[in-house]
Amino acid sequence: MPYSNIKGQYCSVKDGKLFFIKEGRGPLLIFLHGFGLDHRMWENQVDFFSKKYTCIAIDLRGFGNASVPGETSYSHHEDVNELLNCLGVEQPVTLIGLSMGARVVANFALVYPQRTKAVIFVDAAIDGYVFKDFDLAKIYTAGKEQGIEVANRMWLDHPIFEPAGKNEDVTQQLSEMVMSYSGWHWINKNPIVNLSPPAIEQIHKIAVPVLIVIGKLDIPDFKAIAALLNKQIPDSSKVEIAGAGHMSNMESPVIFNGHMNHFLDKYF
Repeated sequence: MPYSNIKGQYCSVKDGKLFFIKEGRGPLLIFLHGFGLDHRMWENQVDFFSKKYTCIAIDLRGFGNASVPGETSYSHHEDVNELLNCLGVEQPVTLIGLSMGARVVANFALVYPQRTKAVIFVDAAIDGYVFKDFDLAKIYTAGKEQGIEVANRMWLDHPIFEPAGKNEDVTQQLSEMVMSYSGWHWINKNPIVNLSPPAIEQIHKIAVPVLIVIGKLDIPDFKAIAALLNKQIPDSSKVEIAGAGHMSNMESPVIFNGHMNHFLDKYF
């Protein structure tokens, strides 16, 4: 069955609902997407790893088919925990997160170490890291002044996606996701609550095995985060994918899957 035709499911969380797809059988892998994207960015990984793992790719609150935030405070990592409860999951899980999704993975691993078996950070963002060059302020302003479609187009045209833009298929997939993004975050105040102190100040506490993946063509801020994670997390290893940028799992899926598979084979 083509990935796009796999029927998704919903799980209720505090004042909202998450959307997710579930495929395969075996140990559980949780995939979390980047900002303005959704579960579809993991299409290749779900297809590959569902042959021996249970793959769950989630639309986080405000993205894809999930509900948008309301006025009530919430946390993505608490939403993920509620989804695991919803599914009756008792065993620790492996979490894979790209960019914003990696923020969620880090927070989850810190708050729920007993539910975390291993972590894969992909071109990661981490709460508390002060970006030097990566800045979306102009896009937020455009969203409020010119509308969501303009803001989404600006996001799609951001330099972070430039390496991915050299691949026609990846460009088409990114365009479908970004241009269908609700744009809620561009025009609303987000009542999200993250950790205090932020994850970047606690990252050394992550005691499970960690793989850090970074595209060689990603922008300097994300390369710096990858280096910092590798330095601070005791049981971590870092791999760099040549020819790939911020969307390394989509740009170089064969190489990415190979690194991820090698990592997972150590623990399953």
